[in-house]
Order: sequence, then C-alpha cells, then structure tokens
Amino acid sequence: MIKRKTIHLAILFTFAITLSGITSAAPSGHNQLRLQTGTAKRNGETAFSYLVSWRKGNANLLTANGLLFINGKDAKTPTSDIEIARKISNTINAGVMIKSPNDRGVTAKYTKDKAEVLVSNKAGFDLTRITIRDYSNQETRYNIPGKSFNSASVRVAIDFVYSAAVEYVDGFSTGIKKEAAGGSVKVIIGNNSPIEIKTDGKSTRQIENELAQAIGSNAHFSSTPIYPNFVELRSKNYKPFDGGEVELPILKAKSITIDINDSGLGVLTKFHFPDINKPTDVVGNMPYIIAILILAILGAIFYTKKSRENITTKH
Repeated sequence: MIKRKTIHLAILFTFAITLSGITSAAPSGHNQLRLQTGTAKRNGETAFSYLVSWRKGNANLLTANGLLFINGKDAKTPTSDIEIARKISNTINAGVMIKSPNDRGVTAKYTKDKAEVLVSNKAGFDLTRITIRDYSNQETRYNIPGKSFNSASVRVAIDFVYSAAVEYVDGFSTGIKKEAAGGSVKVIIGNNSPIEIKTDGKSTRQIENELAQAIGSNAHFSSTPIYPNFVELRSKNYKPFDGGEVELPILKAKSITIDINDSGLGVLTKFHFPDINKPTDVVGNMPYIIAILILAILGAIFYTKKSRENITTKH
C-alpha cells in the first residue's frame, strides 16, 4: 500500500511540474521585432551589425552576434534596402545555426522583394535582447507586429556613437578622430511629427540629452546601459558603452524610426524584451509553485482518506 501511494504521488508531482513547464514555455512568435531597412547615405563601405540574445527555460543566455558590410551611395553597385534586409536575415540565421540544434531559439525571416526582416523566438524559447548597430546612415524603422512596444513590455534605448569608435578588430580606431561631422539625427515615434536634432559641434552626450528633452516625459538620458554591454574575445564588431543613451521604458507607440544624417555618427538601437524565465524570477514562477503545492495537498488528502477507508473496511 505504501509503495502504491508513493508511486501515485510521484506521478502526481511529475504531472504538476510538467504542466507548469508547458504553461511557462513561450509559443513560437511570442517575442518579435520587425526591422525595415533603408539605404546608406554615406559614401564608401560601412558596417551594420546586430546582437540577438535568447534563453531556453532557466538556462543561460545564448547570443548570436554578426556583422555585414554595406556599399555606400557612391559605389558602382550601392547596396539596396531589400538587399540589406536579405543579408541581415541570412547573417542572423547563420549565427544561430552555429549553436547546437537544441539551442537554436531564434529565427529571422526575410520577405522576398520587401525591405524588412522579422526576428522571432522559436517555441519554448524567450527572445530577450536585440541590439542593432548601424554606421551606414540609413533610415531604419522598428515595430512589433500587432502591438505597441509598451503592450509587449519591450523597453527601447537609443545610443548615438561616433562611427570611428567601432572596433572591427582590436585597435582598429586608435588615433582616429571621434567627432560629429555635422548634420542631424531624426527620430519619429509612431505617427508623430519628426524630432530633429542638429549635430554640428555637439558630442554624442549632448545630442542624447537634447533628444531626451525633445521627446519629453516618455524618455530620459541614462548613464548606464539598458542591459549589460556585450563583450567577446576576437570580436569583429565590438562597441564599448560610451557612457550615455536615451531610454524609452514606456513607449506606447507602435513604431519608432531613426534616421542619421551625419557621416561621423552611428547609432545603436536596443530592445529589451521581458525575460520571463530568468533563473532569479521566483515571483514570476510563484503561480506554478502554488499550483504544485495545491495538487500535492489534494493528493495527500485523497490518499489519506482512501487509506482510512481501507482500514475501516478491514475492521
């Protein structure tokens, strides 16, 4: 009798734990970001890179970090906006494919003849971070299909950087003058009027402060990054945090467009998705813990009652 009770309780606990795991696993496409590309306004060959991070359950973060180059407007064959989108999609997927089959939790889809890329999580994974680093001075537009950034609980940050400060290899930019060349940066939030900031003679910190003030209460300048800066050995596109960015923690708009018109500047646009399965999220997992406890208590009561009935019957 005792062994039978033990087996039944073990089955009950296994069922409860499995049920909670199924409930918390993110369905495919739960986290998404659509990027609509433009064309380079700078001359020569410039860089575009990205960082995508995801997590499976309580495992550590996994990342795909890639780099591609864009031919400028003076090239014999400038890279079109559609070609940029295709190259981004291929590069992201190639970075994810390096992981083991069980760790490939993100996919990028390019729609033929459209200048857009849709990055999504795969079933059972959570997309956590996306950083887009653009040094080509193209206009980029971001949105989450069917949702505002706020309703999707996605925080956004904009970090203007000197285009000479990117490190393709160690020491690449040593001795290169880091300054704005003169021009403007433009940000469009949803269907609102463009916010344009002149960059002549200004530091990136001054530009970011001015932009935050122009956006208003939904934005603020921050001297700490929205999430930890990414560093890797032998990096081909490492950009250290330069000490400031504009953060938009509550963005009720359905899109944000960023347009750089200054050959001395690039921009890092960051998206922080809700990390629902992070290991320290005890509060987030509390409903499942409570469900398991309730099932365990009900099971114990049921088997105790059955035991008493059996004892009474024998007597």
